[in-house]
Amino acid sequence: MPKLDFIDAPSQNFDDRHRPIRFCMLHYTGMETAEEALNALRFPTPRYAPPPPPSENSTAPIAAPTERVQIGTRRVSSHYLVYPDGRIFSLVPEHKRAWHAGAGAYGGETDMNSASIGIEIQNGGHDFGLPPYPDMQIEAVMALVQGIKLRHGLDKQHVIGHADWAPGRKLDPGEHFPWERLAHAGISLHIPVGEGDGNHQILVQTENASNDFVSRAQIGLRKIGYGLPQTDIFDIKTKDTIIAFQRRFRQADVAGNLDVETLAKIERLADIVLPS
Repeated sequence: MPKLDFIDAPSQNFDDRHRPIRFCMLHYTGMETAEEALNALRFPTPRYAPPPPPSENSTAPIAAPTERVQIGTRRVSSHYLVYPDGRIFSLVPEHKRAWHAGAGAYGGETDMNSASIGIEIQNGGHDFGLPPYPDMQIEAVMALVQGIKLRHGLDKQHVIGHADWAPGRKLDPGEHFPWERLAHAGISLHIPVGEGDGNHQILVQTENASNDFVSRAQIGLRKIGYGLPQTDIFDIKTKDTIIAFQRRFRQADVAGNLDVETLAKIERLADIVLPS
């Protein structure tokens, strides 16, 4: 892995950390350019109220963005930002609390900002076609995460994506992120090949249905760490969580179907993960 050189770019958006570091969370920026992302992660940015829609009979032009009313500021940050060329910007010291996770639950945590190191990876995300991640960028991410794991005594099961934390609300780092590459390097979780792989027979046909397969999937996902209630019903939260799982562990098909392969992978991974 490459030797890392950090570029200091201090962020104004952080506060004190009062909890041990237990996780490393990976994000994509979801912005078109790295410069735009760097600015948003360093400084408060204005939030505007959307202009009211014109009435059906109105001929008035829609207000330009400069005419919008500012309703507050948006303050987000991460500890690091990784550019496509592999440069790493250090934004918030690791002992401080960056603001990157938002609401969610995973591994018994409900305040992930206090319990994690956040890494933003420059990538336009789904809004910009989910571009591929360049090799230089991924090599830098892998080396960065490996160092974080060593410094804070983290296991590979403590390296997660934003979508794992907030299924349905967040999609990143997305199904094009090479999780398998990290797994083979021993950086993140790997599911061994096993029975059921390649079998896409759907096990639950309708939303809000209930059967033993749904119950087993929820038990397995909860054991892995996902903050999913045990309802025994294939509800929207269960489907969103399955999609988040598939974005990491079955990237060729992320439709959210509970099929034989997905259930088999969930249960194999649940058998590997240690209690948090």
